[in-house]
Amino acid sequence: GAGPVQRHGGIGMATEGDVELELETETSGPERPPEKPRKHDSGAADLERVTDYAEEKEIQSSNLETAMSVIGDRRSR
Repeated sequence: GAGPVQRHGGIGMATEGDVELELETETSGPERPPEKPRKHDSGAADLERVTDYAEEKEIQSSNLETAMSVIGDRRSR
């Protein structure tokens, strides 16, 4: 019965190691200045909004064409 107990102990060690790694990542976060990344993220978000808006315009125009053709088909019937 000693084998299974040792295996469980190994699992316990692994989980403890994971917790230590999580703590390391948490402590390394606040050390970095939070202002710069936020500004960069907001700029990236704005760029994403612009590209999304452009893509939406393209999609809407293509959808209008298909919608018009569908309406035309319905009217022809």
